[in-house]
Amino acid sequence: MAGRSFARSSMVNAASFMRVYLSLAMLSLLFALVWQHMLFPVTTVQAFPIHFYQHAITSLDGRSCPSYPSCSAYARQSLQDYNLLLASWLILDRLIHEGGDLQRGPWLIVDGEMRLNDPLERNAFWLHAR
Repeated sequence: MAGRSFARSSMVNAASFMRVYLSLAMLSLLFALVWQHMLFPVTTVQAFPIHFYQHAITSLDGRSCPSYPSCSAYARQSLQDYNLLLASWLILDRLIHEGGDLQRGPWLIVDGEMRLNDPLERNAFWLHAR
């Protein structure tokens, strides 16, 4: 009996967690779409973490992003092309869906390595479809 109640409570917890997660995702998408035309310029303060990662940490860590362009280059381009909120949404979306795309492709050979072709334009198409 105790095993069933534990399984039922963990299923309820997982379902409620998923509802909260999806609600937050939809809310952040709504904010991104509403604030799309409110251009907050990206300052060097906002881009500094990416710059630091590219020049200090990557040299120690090596290439860990299987995509082309690399995840940090994608993030930098997002910040240059869009406001901070939309760029954050695009960066998060890239990091989340990256694993699922590895099974499908499309693939490129870059510096002798197979890399997933995932440019910003492929993920930001919905921002330009009007």
